[in-house]
Amino acid sequence: MNKKIFYILALASVILSGCGFLDKEPDNRTDIKTVAQVNKLLATAYSNADFAWICEMSSDNIVDNNSEDGSWTRYNLGVNKGQCENEAFAWEPTNSASQTDGDAPIRIWSGAYHAIAVANHALDAMETIEAKDSTVDCSKSRAEALICRAYNHFVLANIFCMPYRDSALSEMSQGVPYMTVSERVVYSNADRGTLTQLYANIEKDLLEGLKNISDDYDQPKYHFNKQAAYAFATRFYLYKRDYDKVIHYATLALGSNPMSCMRTGYWSKSYATYESLLHAYSDTQSPSNFLLTTTNSTVYRSIVGGRYACNRQASRASIYGTGPTWQSFRFHPCYVKVGGLRTADQNYGLYFAHSGEYFEYSDKIAGIGIPHNVNATFTGEETLLCRAEAYIMKHDYANALADLKTWDDSRKVGTTETLQELTESLIESFYRGNRSESGTEINIVTRLNCSKICPDWVIDQKQFYWLNCVLHFRRLETIHEGLRWFDIKRYGIEVRHKQGMEAEKILKWDDPRRAIQIPASVIEAGMTPNISLNTKTTDNTQLVTTSCRLTDPE
Repeated sequence: MNKKIFYILALASVILSGCGFLDKEPDNRTDIKTVAQVNKLLATAYSNADFAWICEMSSDNIVDNNSEDGSWTRYNLGVNKGQCENEAFAWEPTNSASQTDGDAPIRIWSGAYHAIAVANHALDAMETIEAKDSTVDCSKSRAEALICRAYNHFVLANIFCMPYRDSALSEMSQGVPYMTVSERVVYSNADRGTLTQLYANIEKDLLEGLKNISDDYDQPKYHFNKQAAYAFATRFYLYKRDYDKVIHYATLALGSNPMSCMRTGYWSKSYATYESLLHAYSDTQSPSNFLLTTTNSTVYRSIVGGRYACNRQASRASIYGTGPTWQSFRFHPCYVKVGGLRTADQNYGLYFAHSGEYFEYSDKIAGIGIPHNVNATFTGEETLLCRAEAYIMKHDYANALADLKTWDDSRKVGTTETLQELTESLIESFYRGNRSESGTEINIVTRLNCSKICPDWVIDQKQFYWLNCVLHFRRLETIHEGLRWFDIKRYGIEVRHKQGMEAEKILKWDDPRRAIQIPASVIEAGMTPNISLNTKTTDNTQLVTTSCRLTDPE
């Protein structure tokens, strides 16, 4: 096969086994003749790959239990996924990952482009259907297809590209191909483009889709319904730093009473089993769950009781640590009520069992089957915290406090403990400086390299305190889901990893490894790989730059 051709959908035949229409030639698209068939097809426009594993392993939510903890305590633990776990934690390409591993970057890449191909296939079919019968209205289905196409490209952008800076600076960053045709093969002249172009295409599809998005689904929580679409728009514009639009779309998603979109019912109950916890969190009746997606993933096997886990400083800065209104507690009392903090061995780390593995047996006697996760991809809580961040950037602290307080109060529902009320002074005192425990520094408060990301993105001291509050709350809310890595990239937060007995390594704010390397098989087929720091183009344009070294508040 010509090396100038790369497959963005099927890099190995096993990846797409059971993918339905994609096992056939593209000309079979003529078999889709009705809107009902289109809608059935669009149910598969949601990737079954999971980005949580690679993002958590890259972030500050995970430590290596085989490293020395400061008191010369270390373990000799194995890895679940093999050598690829060591590679991921070291920010190296995960070339050892199996192509059938639902958490591997190759699956994220192929899963997203498969979903994009489904959306494009549906869009082509709708055009044909409407051309043949002018009375047929495909506007609702078209809206879902466009938003699915936009969202899957958004995932690719935030995994395989550097963070968005602004429209000018991001012209110097690589994008990924934006696919608007349903062909299976893309030639090398359809290059990666720039991150600015990628974001512009995402926005175009998103806005077009929002015009006609609806709640008209048999299972609305598993599709881009109105709340989910508005929540996606909220997150997109937060990452793009268009704060007025963040507030606009978050308000559309949350309505006039944001507390009604919180998980208060979940926090008010006790759950006797792990399974009951999972079902309650991913309940389609929960007003907090805007969009649920299912993935084939073993991420929880990797982070529970293994070598790489949420332990030591990672846990003390997140689920097993204090916060502004629960300073008197070792961890938030909400976890006690629901029984949410779980562990295989507490020495090795903890996890919050808000999502986890459902195993679908294909043969119970042989003990084989497919592991699934049900992920709360868009929620009321995360959308609310996006809006709080936007208010902070606009210096609207009254509204920011209202949103942060709503999030905080929603977790107090089931507790019998007396917790402090979140106030402006409490935020600014708690996040004023870094915290320590038994002489060990806990990175709840982190340096934000905003002005290095973009020279005109300057924050003042007050914003620094408040942003650390909202980032802390977001870290708690999205633990084990991968979104912490995106926050780390957006703010240029430096990450420190100590692996085995090696010296501690620091991932600097501008390190090109913040863009996960695209899969090796894609590179081998002709795709330009992610570039290294200070790589130049033929016209000497610096593609990965170090912008002005302005000083942000410490």
